[in-house]
Amino acid sequence: TSSANELWIVKRLWEQEKFTNKIRVLCNGPKTHKYLTLIDELDQKGLIITPIIEEEQELTFFKKYRGEVGIRVNPAVKVPSHWDKRFNHFGFSEEELLKMGKIRNLAVLSYHISSQIEKMDGLTRPLRRLIRLYAKMREKNPQLDTVNIGGGGAVPYEKKRMYTGKAAAQWIVKTLKQECRQLGVREPNLICEWGRYVAAPAQISIFKVLNEKPVEAGLRKKWYILNGSFISNLPDTWAIHQKWHITPVNNMASRKLQQVWLSGSSCDSDDRYTAGGGYLLLPKLEDGEDQYLAVFDTGAYQDSLANHHCLLSSPAKLVVQDGEIKLTRKRETPEEIGKMFGW
Repeated sequence: TSSANELWIVKRLWEQEKFTNKIRVLCNGPKTHKYLTLIDELDQKGLIITPIIEEEQELTFFKKYRGEVGIRVNPAVKVPSHWDKRFNHFGFSEEELLKMGKIRNLAVLSYHISSQIEKMDGLTRPLRRLIRLYAKMREKNPQLDTVNIGGGGAVPYEKKRMYTGKAAAQWIVKTLKQECRQLGVREPNLICEWGRYVAAPAQISIFKVLNEKPVEAGLRKKWYILNGSFISNLPDTWAIHQKWHITPVNNMASRKLQQVWLSGSSCDSDDRYTAGGGYLLLPKLEDGEDQYLAVFDTGAYQDSLANHHCLLSSPAKLVVQDGEIKLTRKRETPEEIGKMFGW
């Protein structure tokens, strides 16, 4: 979990006996008073809950904590990735952790380098450094038995070749074993949090093409205007210039194709998708026939980041599971959006 609200959902699931007491719950992120209180409550009720300490105030709070704790390191290593940042405000430096010496009930050493790490070296290089720190910290914290390598598993948003989850897992475990053998230290339990890798393929976003217009400046391209918005519905397109795998839903066998850029239906000039300056090759529009487009791997985290730019409606949501299709959310009406803003 990353917030009090997420932990509250865990609490409700646990109370409804949706999972057993043997499952360990890790609590990441900055801890508000509500978050800290809920962690303490669930620990006293018998849930195996491991808060990951992020900063000094949390370290002080959990000195009297009964259960196991983890601590987050900000390792001095950077890897090529989409979201790599020069500065990181999470966790402690390696030097700070070594100066702390013994930490009460320390069981987990955690880090999070980045997201969308596209080469396996970016997954294993920080792990080697973490294992060396793990070996040093075990000298005064022999109960430390787990390392958490955080997120990073990449999603092939475009049609490029990339490592599989299985291959990455095998290489990570092999690297961990080699490092532990060289250092003469006990192999730890291993946790990863590949949320994007798991969540992204769980959703496909489908748009209807409203109309077309020529691209100015003499380019042999057309704008396809969609009944949705990249800023509102797929905000990573605008925020981090995410590229997507986009295909036609219908007319896939059409030989009448044209080079296309896509435009959202908001009033914003940045509400568009140009495939990084390239183009999409899509069927030409036919009179009297609707054309739909599918954008793949939109499950992380477009729906949760979605907004109401230009007061556009949230789309209908279908859940497809075990061969059944259920409408779980209708497209928003003007009345529903009005109520949201107090009208």
